Amino acid sequence: MSQATLLLRLEGPLQSWGYRSRFGDRDTGLEPTKSGVFGLLCCALGRDRSEPLDDLRSLKMHVRVDRQGRLVQDFQTAGAGRFRGADRYAAPKSDGGRAARGKETILMVKHYLQDASFLVALEGDRSLLEQLEAALQDPFWPLSLGRRSCPPALPVLVGIREAGGIEALTAEPKPARCDKGNLRLVKELEPGDFKGEPRPDIPMAWPDRQTRVYASRSVASELMDEVQA
Repeated sequence: MSQATLLLRLEGPLQSWGYRSRFGDRDTGLEPTKSGVFGLLCCALGRDRSEPLDDLRSLKMHVRVDRQGRLVQDFQTAGAGRFRGADRYAAPKSDGGRAARGKETILMVKHYLQDASFLVALEGDRSLLEQLEAALQDPFWPLSLGRRSCPPALPVLVGIREAGGIEALTAEPKPARCDKGNLRLVKELEPGDFKGEPRPDIPMAWPDRQTRVYASRSVASELMDEVQA
């Protein structure tokens, strides 16, 4: 199988890549997660949650942080008051029921990255990357950056490069607006290499809206040599 790299530009006013969210505190990582990027690709492909992800799991993912952005948070409530005059409006509960309107208000704090920009490299078999490239040119469902409320500000697709992931990220010119100094690179290590930080963000199964099964990978962050403008 020939190896190649598909480059994606993930940039927008807000994005959120949670992987340790619990209950009402919806966190975000400092760069895109593999599960979040797979979700974006599944939207492009029109792939349902119940469909297998074996082909996507074969891809290795690296991220170049062109603009880190800044962390912001939003306080939200659900289930109180009325929604467009509907008397039966109430927040859904995990058991499938509905919260008592006005008595079981759900409180949430959602965290986002504001004005961030990432260059993501997906390294793998060229035939799969060509399929993803075609889907990103004409997505089946709208694309988002971690959450539906976070649309991309620029086209996500950059293109396929005939190089490994790290080489492709190093060779790709920096955008006009980027962080000063050497850019940060988050690279995925080989399976079995545990020298980096464990990231439990490889989706193994998304059978329904309640169940998520993930495996871990190991990543390492480093500063890159100067990238051409």
